[in-house]
Amino acid sequence: MTSQNNQTTRRLLITGATGGMGRACALLAAAEGYDLVLADLSAEKLETVAAQCARHGVAAECHVLDVVQADSITSLVGALATGRGVDAIIHTVGLSPQMAGWEKIIDVDLIGTINFLEAARPQLAAGGCAVCIASMSSYLVPPSSDIEQAMADATTPGLLERLKAMPGPGKLLEHPGMAYAHAKKALRNYVEDGAQAWGSEGKRLVSISPGLIDTEMGRLENDAMDNFEAMKSRVALGRLGRPEEIATTALFLLSADAAYITGCDILVDGGFVGTVNREQRQRADA
Repeated sequence: MTSQNNQTTRRLLITGATGGMGRACALLAAAEGYDLVLADLSAEKLETVAAQCARHGVAAECHVLDVVQADSITSLVGALATGRGVDAIIHTVGLSPQMAGWEKIIDVDLIGTINFLEAARPQLAAGGCAVCIASMSSYLVPPSSDIEQAMADATTPGLLERLKAMPGPGKLLEHPGMAYAHAKKALRNYVEDGAQAWGSEGKRLVSISPGLIDTEMGRLENDAMDNFEAMKSRVALGRLGRPEEIATTALFLLSADAAYITGCDILVDGGFVGTVNREQRQRADA
């Protein structure tokens, strides 16, 4: 990976900065010399991460952010506008299936996420890149054209009501795991669909789909699985991923070395999805 240490003026916004992946991104970016803007729900936790970044000589600017509150997004974007905007964005905000019900998951992981990215987009400098976090589960969820079509209109008010009115698909989404997977798939679709518009402004848009990652959120999900060992056995590398490996991928995507990467998803799952696809092909051939 190319170091950014000779570009100390690059300004990076990291949302969800107090979570496992967000904190890893913040610490790596601080070590690489980025100016940091950190955002998350807890001001106290943000100050803790900022203090850790300060050990690298970086004074991080902190903002409370709740992506499901329009005024919270407006406040952060307004603060960016009074400065010089940002040169890059890493958006890690999200809820996993054990953390909330299906409606809240869709509200945060899809609606709030896209609303935030669109609001922050004018403050992203030309030549900049926004990276958001999807999930390997988005590759594994059964296809549903009805759900995908509805979720493609995520920023139009009333999405949750429209989903509830869909008898079959609506009932399916009441399972938080299915809501999470479909929300992350819709986020990947947003990245693909939006790349041209962002590209016309000289900006890039990419997502990362982590697999089984050893973070507090990841452990919460792993502990809830009855079949966790069977799931883990499908990881080709035989281990859980580390949040630092997601951070390294994200920082690479922001770098000049990734200047021709946009409108796509980077799967960082240790080979899990590849194993599942191979198993499916073997069953089909049997």
